[in-house]
Amino acid sequence: MRVIIAGGGTGGHLYPGVAIAEKLSKLSIEPLFIVSNRGIERNILTPLGYKFIEQKESPLKSVSFLRKIESVQNILGNIVSSIKIIKKDDIVVLLGGFASFSAGVAAIIRRNPIFIHEQNSVMGLSNRIFSKVARKIFLSFENSCKSKKAVFVGNPVRSVFRNLDPKSSPDKRILLTGGSQGSRFLNNLFVPIAQELINDGYSIIHQTGEKLYDEVINDYDKYGIKSGNLIVKRYIDDMGEAIKWADLVISRAGAGSIYEIMYSKRYGIFIPFAGATDNHQEINAKLPVEKGIGVSIKEKIATPEVLLGEIKRFYNDFDIINKRFQDIKFMDSAEIMIKEMGFANV
Repeated sequence: MRVIIAGGGTGGHLYPGVAIAEKLSKLSIEPLFIVSNRGIERNILTPLGYKFIEQKESPLKSVSFLRKIESVQNILGNIVSSIKIIKKDDIVVLLGGFASFSAGVAAIIRRNPIFIHEQNSVMGLSNRIFSKVARKIFLSFENSCKSKKAVFVGNPVRSVFRNLDPKSSPDKRILLTGGSQGSRFLNNLFVPIAQELINDGYSIIHQTGEKLYDEVINDYDKYGIKSGNLIVKRYIDDMGEAIKWADLVISRAGAGSIYEIMYSKRYGIFIPFAGATDNHQEINAKLPVEKGIGVSIKEKIATPEVLLGEIKRFYNDFDIINKRFQDIKFMDSAEIMIKEMGFANV
């Protein structure tokens, strides 16, 4: 028996699948990923040794009419391919995004059991479509689906984020990450305040995104910032170690980022992406804010000065905030999901 894990396009869609695959491999159950051909999945899955099949990218939103025609052709081709890939006894787990669509259609045609995991607080289009035929709908956020089939499990995170201890004292270490593709907005927000932080004794790791790296390096050069306390990276291969190193993480508010930071017992300053579908990132960010272990800053009020103020506020209140991490209960989401799918002895 295999478990097909379909989804991707971003690290946020893929990493929950990796956490599920970790658990399946311990049960000697073969996971097979069906993902996009954007390259991010290839870069993540290849070093981990998981088998994967790539599909042609097929966006339908915010593209030209001709591009939509091409995307429809790709979708049909992906469905035919998925029908050939998925076998009779396979279980299919859909993580959302266009990369999960063909696997979902193929599973319906071949009558395979379908399970859905929705990472965000607002269910995406692909997951909404397949929720009607799914056996169970696993949720990262309790109120994102009212179906009787819905099960709140949290967001599966990889083992590297589990069981970290909160910092006993601040090391003045800041990690800024814009996600797998980076964020120009976060980059532009942070660069102007970096020198002041360095002068105050802070160390910084700044992950820019592959396409934005040269742009950020040029911006730092314009500000005359060349310090050993500043490390600029295109991509962070071991995000677990980077978060472990940090006291404070500045990030967008995708569900994966929120859970990884929260379960690592690190404070988060979240700047939700204003263009996120159904404003789901702003809704996602309510979780750490309500627990007192993070703050959310809307893009329209986010300035370098506001960000600097929130950084200083965290360090001023470090001892108070740090005690709150003792109340964070870790949900082994992947284990719960696998048991709910009918596998014993997880």
